[in-house]
Amino acid sequence: GFPDRRSREEGEAQVLFVHGFGASCEQWARLAGQLRLQLTEAGLRVPRMYAIDLLGFGHSEKPGLTYTQHLWEAQLADFILEVMGGRNFVVVGNSIGGGLAAGLAANLPAQCKGVVLCNTAGRLIDPEEYASEMARAGGLTVGERTLRVREHPTSLESVYSPPPLGGQALLDAFGWALINWLRPQVGRLLKKYYPTVPEAVDAALADSIDRDGSDPGAANVIASGQKLPPQRTLNEVLASPRGYAGPVLVPQGALDPLTGAERAQERARLLAALRPGITVSL
Repeated sequence: GFPDRRSREEGEAQVLFVHGFGASCEQWARLAGQLRLQLTEAGLRVPRMYAIDLLGFGHSEKPGLTYTQHLWEAQLADFILEVMGGRNFVVVGNSIGGGLAAGLAANLPAQCKGVVLCNTAGRLIDPEEYASEMARAGGLTVGERTLRVREHPTSLESVYSPPPLGGQALLDAFGWALINWLRPQVGRLLKKYYPTVPEAVDAALADSIDRDGSDPGAANVIASGQKLPPQRTLNEVLASPRGYAGPVLVPQGALDPLTGAERAQERARLLAALRPGITVSL
């Protein structure tokens, strides 16, 4: 965490930072430092700030699990309740951390006082398409359908099973092959993904990503993407009756190299159109 002992008032919102895929809590150190500096200079109270390593990334353990949106959202909720004392919070997420932050807010709406989605990942579709999907599902959200496996536990086998040919061994081999292919390119790829601020890419950032990919179990984390159950959309967690209804800020890079400029700006438009209370800044 990034503690600041000036922030101890009961009920004041704390801040939780959630990193993206392949990253770690360390990605937030500069932003947290700048936020503390600017708040102090403005004479404002500095909140207590936390940055978490999602299970399977950073310095966290990488056990042989199927890594899903639901697993990580449960981890975040446990962190809020057990480490942050269940007190009010604002959650900030980048990439898949943004999608998870939105899901966390929907799961703990009473404690969540705001969401910040920085170049967020997460499935996002046109409202009309989402309405059609809901109609085909009999009005049940993905979250509701996922919870129904409690009534039919054998259905978990089909939802989480690895490919029938090769099984988990094939997935692990795929994961290690991908890691070993990416490892020599980490520095170059990072500069590609930071085209407007290349100075943000330094040896420490590249080394942290390379280090995490060397941990036992890292291959399974990467390979889990090939056996995911249905994921909740941003439409569901931010704009449905069971979603988060509080304030959402979306700083979206108009030239995001991961999605491409056109797709980044289209996602910004879709997010802004989801409901009132979502503010998009391109």
